Amino acid sequence: MSVRICLLLLVFPFVTIACGTLQDQPTIDQYNQFAIKAAELQLWNEAIFRWQHVLKIEPQNAKVHNNLGVAYEAVGKIDEAIKAYERATELEPENKFYRFNYRKCRMQVQRNRVKSLPAEEEDVPNQPRLDGDPKQPES
Repeated sequence: MSVRICLLLLVFPFVTIACGTLQDQPTIDQYNQFAIKAAELQLWNEAIFRWQHVLKIEPQNAKVHNNLGVAYEAVGKIDEAIKAYERATELEPENKFYRFNYRKCRMQVQRNRVKSLPAEEEDVPNQPRLDGDPKQPES
């Protein structure tokens, strides 16, 4: 998709929203759809800005908290992503997608912490040793 088309797709909804009268104020859904379009174009900071705006109006919107978590994760703001996913799951604990995103993000953080730990100085076998396993030499 060319850059001009992407910009047109991004600017057109903004212009139509901005041109509305006071009685035609954009709805939460319109802001959310605009943020989704920005995210689809990988304009993550724009999407974050829009979803943060929605949360100022409607702070109990679990869908927006989840979407904000996705955007934060995309730009590498993992701590913020975890907080957003956590809030989404608090608001809708039965939603399996919110729980999956929250769990996946936390597991990614744990894996990254393990990878960043310094290796121990002693020779550590690649496979875990079972106590009393006759196939493994005793120490």
